[in-house]
Amino acid sequence: MTDSPGTASVSPNLHKYTYQNGFYQRHLQAFLGRIHALLATTDATRVLDAGCGEGFVTDYLARHNPALTLTGVDLSDEAIAYAQEHFGERATFRTGSVYKLPFSDNSFDAVVCSEVLEHLDDPDRAVAELKRVARHHVLITVPREPYFQWLNVIGQKLGISPDPEHVNFWTKTTFQQYMKLHFERVAFEWKHLYQLALAEV
Repeated sequence: MTDSPGTASVSPNLHKYTYQNGFYQRHLQAFLGRIHALLATTDATRVLDAGCGEGFVTDYLARHNPALTLTGVDLSDEAIAYAQEHFGERATFRTGSVYKLPFSDNSFDAVVCSEVLEHLDDPDRAVAELKRVARHHVLITVPREPYFQWLNVIGQKLGISPDPEHVNFWTKTTFQQYMKLHFERVAFEWKHLYQLALAEV
């Protein structure tokens, strides 16, 4: 696989979404389908994808519900350039930090933050920002540990996956505890190696 236009190098996120393996991509599409289904229960129309990376989750949501007004934000200039080039017709993308989102309070009906918190040194600060800009709901996903870590180690040894650079690791129990510290009302789901939580703000 070679670097794609608009990226200085292939990020772990870009590798994940462009890795050419049918079984893996079916697994990934099933996960994205659960994000879409959970979001659909909120009746949100204006949605932020916080930490959108190269825009694959944003694009999936846009293609499966064209009525959504979608914005993606990410700290990486290279990722945003890729998102704008490949998916800019269906969503708006801009550079910004999840620690200080460039939006006013209650700007979005719902905020999606998928596979981001495990990368952050201060996830609490990011969650506070997600809540600030969300009017009704926050949808967060993280890997399901220890299973994700086990399989990723195998993938790295086989040379088929890069280091995902995670610094936080949540099991089913610890993720539920973490979310309940930040939200009074939250529902949980699991899909393969991923944990999903839909919270009211």
